[in-house]
Amino acid sequence: MNSKKEKKPLSINPFVLIFGVVVFCGLMTFLVTPGTLKDGVYQALPRNVFNFNNVFNIFRAIPYGIKDSANIVILILTVGGALEIFKRSGAIDNGITQMVHRFGGSSRAMLLTILIVVFSAVGGFLGWIEVLIPFVPLVVAVTLALGYDSLTAVAVVTVGSMGGFIAGPTNLYTVGVANGILQQMGILPQGSDLFVGLGLRVVVWATITVISVIYILVYAAKTHKNPETSLVYDVDVKDLRLETTDTENTKLTLPQTCVLLTVLVAMILTVIGMKYGINGVKWVIDDVSAVFFLAGLAAGVITRMKAGVIADAFIAGAKGSIGGALVVGVARGVFWVMNTANINATIIYNVTRLLEGLSPFVAAIFIIIIVSFINGLIPSGSAKGALLSPIIVPIALSLGLTSQTAVLAYQFGDGITNMFWFSYGTLLIFLNYGKVPLNKWYKFFVPLMLIFFVLAFVFLFIAIKIGY
Repeated sequence: MNSKKEKKPLSINPFVLIFGVVVFCGLMTFLVTPGTLKDGVYQALPRNVFNFNNVFNIFRAIPYGIKDSANIVILILTVGGALEIFKRSGAIDNGITQMVHRFGGSSRAMLLTILIVVFSAVGGFLGWIEVLIPFVPLVVAVTLALGYDSLTAVAVVTVGSMGGFIAGPTNLYTVGVANGILQQMGILPQGSDLFVGLGLRVVVWATITVISVIYILVYAAKTHKNPETSLVYDVDVKDLRLETTDTENTKLTLPQTCVLLTVLVAMILTVIGMKYGINGVKWVIDDVSAVFFLAGLAAGVITRMKAGVIADAFIAGAKGSIGGALVVGVARGVFWVMNTANINATIIYNVTRLLEGLSPFVAAIFIIIIVSFINGLIPSGSAKGALLSPIIVPIALSLGLTSQTAVLAYQFGDGITNMFWFSYGTLLIFLNYGKVPLNKWYKFFVPLMLIFFVLAFVFLFIAIKIGY
């Protein structure tokens, strides 16, 4: 009899992890002096009193966090419901089976490459990450059907979109916000191009995309050849796989083809509505939820499902997505509890003081480190840009950096750690769709994260040398 106990794999529940951070940040609100930060000017406020109301904010953070991220929560539930209708129509499984039959085999690596580049372009040039949530389950299903593991599927979407977001050549949510504020401050001319310095950022985007493709394909090829080397080999993903892979006997019916066209139209409308608007109305996240809700109903009608069956399918799909949806709200609670206590401004102001007196290159590296740290507390790129730009850029200018080098350093700090911080709800959603445990994700991503940081230092060195 073996006296040694069998070693159980480490499992970290994201809810427990995030709520632990909420509690820590809630207690920190009584130790850190509150303050306000407007146009780079900091003003201290009276300390938070240790009373029931302020302590109770730790628990308020959960419902208020869900409330503040309601649009993302609704999107996840709606997409989950719509996808269940699509699946019950048979269109998704049969469509993916046919696609894998046509493009699988020797072309599977090419298909992965195309998906990574597309997601990188969307994340980099449009700045979309949350908007990609409806696409993730489909990418997971396709990747699994190609014979890869679920971590590869999640990496395609996460590293693809968030990797592209790092450089963000025309990203309105980072570059656009930061340079817009610099125009208001008079550092950049009023009415000047928000995307000044586009050329270098495109080079950064292309480099990151190539590295992402190589890194993911190496892992994918290794685990495809030997599944036991997969980091998620012990994770059961049977319910994520196709119901059938018999390509000879699997054919798309006309109604199922119409359902797939409906899904495609929903995706196209999402891109057009978010980028350009429809009939003069620019779409937001709620409109994306609405178009997928409509697509789900249309799929049910096309395949002649009864109204009750459509409703049951939608509820079942939404029910299966509720865990992931709640993760987003709980993660938002980290920011809420700190923002309510007004300690975000104090942390940002005092941390940025560390830049004073540094050499240009060291200052640029410190900007990356500072923003990376703050990103764990304030995941929103636009919110950080609005708070940080008025402080960081003037300090950077006084140290010999140009405004665009400072903005580029900010982008690196914000973008790279989007794929690391568990306080970023969207990352957890992507992982949840592929049933990838957070600790397994870290084993896969941390080496790539270090590569990205080295790459960032190299590009900042080049930026300083060319006076970018």
